[in-house]
Amino acid sequence: MNVDRRIAVLGCSLALATGGCAAGGAGVPATSGPSAAPVAANTAPASPSAAAVQAPAVPVGEGWRNARWGMTVDEVLNAFPGEATRLDPELKLADGAVVAAGIDVHEIVSHRFRVRFVFEGGKLSLVSLRTPPDWYAGPEVYGEIEKALTARYGRPLEATSDKEFIDMRQTRWIAGASGVDLKYIPGVVAIVHYPRPAAATPPPAAAPPATPAGR
Repeated sequence: MNVDRRIAVLGCSLALATGGCAAGGAGVPATSGPSAAPVAANTAPASPSAAAVQAPAVPVGEGWRNARWGMTVDEVLNAFPGEATRLDPELKLADGAVVAAGIDVHEIVSHRFRVRFVFEGGKLSLVSLRTPPDWYAGPEVYGEIEKALTARYGRPLEATSDKEFIDMRQTRWIAGASGVDLKYIPGVVAIVHYPRPAAATPPPAAAPPATPAGR
């Protein structure tokens, strides 16, 4: 399964567990719009604990914060003491992957996200962050998060939008061996971190051939 398709499958599967999936399989959880939001639009919830915003310990491109790609569930839990918890029951996705751990509150530029760790074959294969389902995230939130991620990862690889049926936006960054997708539909902002296929990571430059002796 290619990277884009896998993100769409995982994103939609996660969305179905928390309120639907965006039209066209964009991988961003759907929302019924401002009128259905239980709290006022753009009213930020209270700030989380300092632990939720600690500096990352893993080099950019090798995972997310303290988590590295390929970690087991127990290793992820140990990497976030006091933050990450095991999900009971686990959520089994359509492609066979499992959502087995999460962090309920993680803050990015004063906006709260719920984090879910996705495992394939018992190994960490994707980290999904989305704004709380009881809070309406407007397009300005997408813009603020896009600015913050650009400051961290550099210029985006691509940015796309489709407003034919619904305002859908996506910005993608490449961070070493990882990809980072920021997604938006009205009311929801989601961030997906995932390892890129080995073939997508440029190999190291080959050493020049040795020059025969005497030449």
